[in-house]
Amino acid sequence: MSSARNRPFGLWTKLTLWSSLVLAVSLAAGFAWVHHGLAGVLEARDDAFLERKADELVAALAGGAAESRASLDAEIRREVAAYEDDGLIIAVREPGRIAATPNESTARRLAESPPAVGTPTTVQVVPQGGRFRVLATPPDDEGLSLVLAISLDETEATLAAFDRRAAWGAVAFLALAVVGGLFLSRQALRPVTESIAAARRLDPANLSERLPLTGAGDELDELAGTINGLLDRLAAYHTQVIRFTADASHELRSPLAAMRAAVEVALQQPRDEAAYRDVLASLGEQCERLTALVNGLLLLAQADAGEVVVGRDVVDLSSLAEDAAEMYEPLAEERRLAFRWECAPGTQVAGDALRLRQLVTNLLDNAMKFTPPGGSVRLAVRRDGGEAMLSVADTGGGISSEHLPHVFERFYRADPARPSSGTGLGLSICRWIVEAHGGTISVESRPGAGTTFRVTLR
Repeated sequence: MSSARNRPFGLWTKLTLWSSLVLAVSLAAGFAWVHHGLAGVLEARDDAFLERKADELVAALAGGAAESRASLDAEIRREVAAYEDDGLIIAVREPGRIAATPNESTARRLAESPPAVGTPTTVQVVPQGGRFRVLATPPDDEGLSLVLAISLDETEATLAAFDRRAAWGAVAFLALAVVGGLFLSRQALRPVTESIAAARRLDPANLSERLPLTGAGDELDELAGTINGLLDRLAAYHTQVIRFTADASHELRSPLAAMRAAVEVALQQPRDEAAYRDVLASLGEQCERLTALVNGLLLLAQADAGEVVVGRDVVDLSSLAEDAAEMYEPLAEERRLAFRWECAPGTQVAGDALRLRQLVTNLLDNAMKFTPPGGSVRLAVRRDGGEAMLSVADTGGGISSEHLPHVFERFYRADPARPSSGTGLGLSICRWIVEAHGGTISVESRPGAGTTFRVTLR
């Protein structure tokens, strides 16, 4: 928390700054649009006023209301006087003469270069610097026309007053929005702060800490849930690594201890040649077991690292399984097991023949190892639609339901008290081979009813 507060540009600060910037730009665009709209409304009001007065004067001239130049000038003066506060200026144009009131100089400048007839136009008069909205009427039969102008001072003052109020309002609103944004950003990012604190408490030796969930079901909750799921998997992997290390150490220690004991006993006193041969034979068996164990560990480690390349050749699974069955037939006879195999000819798969042979031999070795004398083992290979099915069934003691989910784990034994001559890696290697070929492997078993392993390959 302290380090987060010391950071001058934390996430909440950046979020507030960006939101304030977006709000400021939006306010500026909104006020510019309102200013433009208000200016258009005021301009339309001035244009309507000029057009109305122009129509009234033209109608008066046409109706004979002004019988002489004096009466026309008098009527213009009355109009100008009535709208003096609005800055109305009227000029009369006729061949050879321009009469203007009340500001003759400005009116003459406007009348000398009038805008297009019938279209109100904004004109800047220099050097006075005034701005006017000007309208010229078309000349009558005698060449007489009117130029009417109204000062834009009031319009511009109204717009300036609006801009000042809008600016102060925008500043106040933006300041309030920034303060509110800071508060809301802190509240919105509080789960992130708590998650950071929880993440700092994580310890490789204790992965029980989890990121807090707000229960809002938003993206932050989804992120925290995803990270918690990752932590669950890491904790499970950490536990598996610890157990794997302990089991591997135990498996390596047992043959080493047996080898050391055999050597020590042999060296205690002189023995005949046969005794030394027995000791060496025992050492050879333990070396063979160590070699198999180390090779299995190396294979799985390389597989975990993605360093093992599995071939994709066309393999006759039926022929491969029959060869493995013939190799295990003498072992079945030695252990007094009824061994049968049924392999449908021509069952082919895409894969690595060496690894698939290792799969079949591991399953057969496992079945014969745990099937008592008088039992039976059955190997079957068949085609089911587009899939090749391989199964190995035995009539051994079976596996209880609580142990079935773990039989493919490394060094896992359903009955730790039962001695085993294997490495404890056979079924783990089987699962890796099947998954590397894009297939599935499953096991069905009941205590006292035997075990069946089923493999599906494409």
